[in-house]
Amino acid sequence: MTFISLFAAIALASGIIAADILPVPAGAGLAGAGFCLPAMWIGRRRFRSVLVLFLCMMFSLGLFRLAWENRQYESLPSYLAGMEVYVEGTVKEKKNSYETEQGKMSRYILTMDQFAFPDDPARHRGKGKIYVTLPASPAHPPSERLGLWLDMKDLSYYQNPGLYDARHRDREQSIFLKSYIVPDTEIQVLEPGQGIAYQLWRLRQYLTSMYRTVLDRDYAYILSSLLFGGHYDELPPALLESFSITGLIHILSVSGSHMSLLLAAVQILGRMASLRERPLFILSAVVVILYGALAEGTAPVIRSSLMGLVSAYSLTARRQYTACHALALAVIAMLLYSPYLLFDLSFQLSCGAAAGIVLLQRPVERWLSVLPAFLRSGVSVCICAQLLLIPLLLYYFSSLPVYSLLANLLIAPVLDGVILLGLAASLLGMAVLPLGQLLLFLMQPLLCLAVKGNYFIASLPYSRFWQGAWPVYTAAAYYLALTALFFLPRYRKVLLRWATILFLVPTLYAGYTRPEITVYSYDMGNDRATCVVYDDTSACLWYNRNQWSHEGQIACALTPALRHSGIFHLDKVRVSGDAGPAAAQLMQDFSIGSLDIVTEQEEAGGMELTQTAVPYYLYGTALPRQFPSGAVFEIQSLRQAGRTAFPHDAPFLILHRSGRGDVLWKRWREMAALYDIPCVTPEEDGAVILSWRKGNWTVQSPGGEWFETGKNHIWQ
Repeated sequence: MTFISLFAAIALASGIIAADILPVPAGAGLAGAGFCLPAMWIGRRRFRSVLVLFLCMMFSLGLFRLAWENRQYESLPSYLAGMEVYVEGTVKEKKNSYETEQGKMSRYILTMDQFAFPDDPARHRGKGKIYVTLPASPAHPPSERLGLWLDMKDLSYYQNPGLYDARHRDREQSIFLKSYIVPDTEIQVLEPGQGIAYQLWRLRQYLTSMYRTVLDRDYAYILSSLLFGGHYDELPPALLESFSITGLIHILSVSGSHMSLLLAAVQILGRMASLRERPLFILSAVVVILYGALAEGTAPVIRSSLMGLVSAYSLTARRQYTACHALALAVIAMLLYSPYLLFDLSFQLSCGAAAGIVLLQRPVERWLSVLPAFLRSGVSVCICAQLLLIPLLLYYFSSLPVYSLLANLLIAPVLDGVILLGLAASLLGMAVLPLGQLLLFLMQPLLCLAVKGNYFIASLPYSRFWQGAWPVYTAAAYYLALTALFFLPRYRKVLLRWATILFLVPTLYAGYTRPEITVYSYDMGNDRATCVVYDDTSACLWYNRNQWSHEGQIACALTPALRHSGIFHLDKVRVSGDAGPAAAQLMQDFSIGSLDIVTEQEEAGGMELTQTAVPYYLYGTALPRQFPSGAVFEIQSLRQAGRTAFPHDAPFLILHRSGRGDVLWKRWREMAALYDIPCVTPEEDGAVILSWRKGNWTVQSPGGEWFETGKNHIWQ
């Protein structure tokens, strides 16, 4: 009975995942849920049957909710892509700011109220949200209504393994296009900011300016992030990196630890004021809701707020508070409201950490009984918050924080004190400014101590354990072992044996079938990136950077993909195009054996791989008049393809788009289809992985399809 709500949440999440993999009509999911309800009533005397039907109903609800959300998203006016239209909309939030050749720009999320075409004065009703890139000055607060001419563009996503799932994030927020202001047009402010969202934004701005009267700029934004989240683009990059290394990055966004501190403070103050249970619950609920609104209502904030409200109510009703049920009900409520939240990284990490603490803390505390009581609780919470997340952390970040326990024991308590003092200073500052400033002055040494202490721990040697993403079978074996250790002790020996088999058999098979060479061709938009890994684990990278590329393109699209594959050292790097920024970024993210900068794009064809007698050729813009027979070719640009013959006997082709060469690109794709040659374009179809072993290529296509190619044959 303890885990029924948890099983229900898992069933609902499974239905959402199934609907994302295999799209189904919304009516099918609703019909499934409708069938289960009367069946549960008919078999109400059979507990197991009712339980199975209940879980099937939750699974069907998951199918229905995602199918319905897909239907709503597909009804948004995406046909506006490629047009210049007049848009009237309301600013939802500011995402980030960055420097360009035109100056500093900011990216906002705009809710479309209505739009009009240039040759049609009629206004059409808009719906959904769009990204809008505008000059950073003047700033546009939430709820401000704007009228402006926008150049609409389709959203594009890098399709490399290990990247943040931006596609589902945009669908969750109903964002369907990106846009840029049309040159030589004005931005009209139709209505100034107003309403609750605007007042909360003003309050956050006022509090941050109050912090800056005592603290310097960086520490003021650090404190604001600690208290309410946000301001990430104003924080020093080194600070974000240090908090990521020590595993404390979660504390820069509002989560369960913030709500626990806040509720504990409210309970203590309420008891001191002799408040009864019901007034105390009302006060706790008001404080939690207002604080969640100030923190912008992100997924971790909503989850922790719901759990905090359930916890506060349990104290009032004098009923046992079951954290497992509270967590499961919070997850179910959030997923029913917005099923795309399941794919949100912060939601996954927040729920995984909370589930680890709820489910594993008691047995871990028993294992740590030799420790003093004041250490036992903190150590067990830190361990349990990480245990369920290890495969997820390795999948997204390719590393584990080595000194996380040390940072949680030494730095986290100081930051908790800073949060409590910061909230108190904020309240006092709104009432009597000098009192708030005095408390900020007294709190400043604690904040400096925490930040500098975190820098010190992050700078210790071997502060990260780099691993790369685990294979699916390793993650499954890990969770099976956790089940044996914590949930099914009666079957511990049997489950541990199966976990060992599940890990060893695929690992030995993977070692036996290890390829001699693996080639990764990544989706980098206008850039080109190809990495070759040899059987001795040495890696070579060819990178061509377009002069119009975003400065953070390597950091957001290439570095996570390489680390996801376990590539942390590059023995040889060859950079062409706008090589300076690319070389600097690569040297920052990787240790590099040798770096070769090629100034002319025509010299970017890397022929080093052909020296190993492997039939794979990489070409830049300088193409041969006659291609070698029976080889795999990757062609970065087809601008000069009119002077060369088509490789009609190639077993596989990788063709990149090249702007003005798009006509030739389409022609080559058609010719590849004519000769029955598999052909992919990474920036269109996603990254492709080729493995060479015993004279054959094994190719993983972007759709997850595997096939082998020999010199004159293909098996699918």
